[in-house]
Amino acid sequence: MQTLIPAAWAAAGHGIPSVCSRHGLPATLRARTRFESAPAGWTYALIPLGLLAFIIVRAVTRHVVDAPVWHYCDRCRSRRRRQQVGFGLLTAGGFAIPVAAIVTEADGPVASLLTATALLALIVGYIGLVRARWEVIAQARVTRDGQWIAVRDPAPEFDAEFAAALAAPVIGAQQYAPAATPTTPAGWSSPR
Repeated sequence: MQTLIPAAWAAAGHGIPSVCSRHGLPATLRARTRFESAPAGWTYALIPLGLLAFIIVRAVTRHVVDAPVWHYCDRCRSRRRRQQVGFGLLTAGGFAIPVAAIVTEADGPVASLLTATALLALIVGYIGLVRARWEVIAQARVTRDGQWIAVRDPAPEFDAEFAAALAAPVIGAQQYAPAATPTTPAGWSSPR
């Protein structure tokens, strides 16, 4: 299940529930959060042509929404902190292993093993640090059309507050919701 929040609302800070989207607990942190759309599936076919081609096409085709306020609870904060420390240390280890190999003058199969270990540590550490971003903690992503922020598996309290904001009358002539009808983005799956 997912909840679709108009991107214009998020960018304006309007109608964003004051509870955590993941746990539904009262917010203890209000953080600026940058939400991005997922890369289109066909862009991965560009990786064999070169990582630079993929990065350029990804940058051109992505949609970004900067929410000035998104609420997080203590559990989200501690989750992010644990991930940043753990994967940050793993990444640092990935940089330290080649230095240790040079200092100890490792050669032959030991050097190859250390290089492979360092590369693996860097890759896993980088992926872990990416997973520690606020948008991932919030379980939210911009839809491919850029009009909605899709929150995957939101807490019932988050859904209830958003439904109340959605039902509230709009004051003045300003309309926040986009004209498009919400659709379920392709490729979404539950992280569980």
